[in-house]
Amino acid sequence: MNSERYSRQNMLPEFGTDGQQKLEDAGVLIIGATSIGSTLMYNLASAGVGTIGIADHNIVGTSNLNAPIHFEEDLGTLKVISAARKLRAYNSLINVIPHATAINKDNAYEIISQYDIVVLAVNNPQTAMLVNEACVELGKPFVHGKTNGFVGTAGFVLPHETPCLACFFGEELPPEENYGSVSGVSSTVAALMSSAVLQYLLDAPVAMKGYLFIYNCMTATIDKIELTHRHDCPVCNQSADAEEDYDDFDEEEV
Repeated sequence: MNSERYSRQNMLPEFGTDGQQKLEDAGVLIIGATSIGSTLMYNLASAGVGTIGIADHNIVGTSNLNAPIHFEEDLGTLKVISAARKLRAYNSLINVIPHATAINKDNAYEIISQYDIVVLAVNNPQTAMLVNEACVELGKPFVHGKTNGFVGTAGFVLPHETPCLACFFGEELPPEENYGSVSGVSSTVAALMSSAVLQYLLDAPVAMKGYLFIYNCMTATIDKIELTHRHDCPVCNQSADAEEDYDDFDEEEV
């Protein structure tokens, strides 16, 4: 532990030596080296989270340069390699593990089980629901967030305590859309998500627990709605048809 490096945050009672050790011992999996995901990586690396895993199988293209972790020189490079290189240069004290793969039904449980908490930073609805199912079954909390133009949303799921994504979306998967992205919105959503991750790892109350936060940069407002459990939810109520509902998931792009 480098006490001087983290001295600013360790002035806060929620951190201190004990809190910093909790962060150093923790492992966080970030699914998606996107604009949201990359900003969040920097936040967690800055705080001293000991192990950061990154899962993404895509290659850096020109449209990905709105993500602050990807530079022009990274074009044509795997996103996870690009991101890992920056994080290691930013904080050499942390361990960065690249997973150059899409999260799918064949690897989700194996990869997710290695970490204390998961960050879902992709818009792909099938990936989101698969991660939701795996996290609920494994008892792994996860933070989810996405943007749609000038609006961003974020939430925190604690399995068997809060509603899961299947409770929220019901029987149907959310529509698969090509969402526009504004870097300022992505950064704000990433700040909300990284705060939730740190609160959880520090054993502090998580403000987003059981809520969906909605940030609208056009009105400069953050609203929240309380989520409710679906009593017939096929995922968090361990319904017998849960496996049937998700068995047809093929490998999806992150």
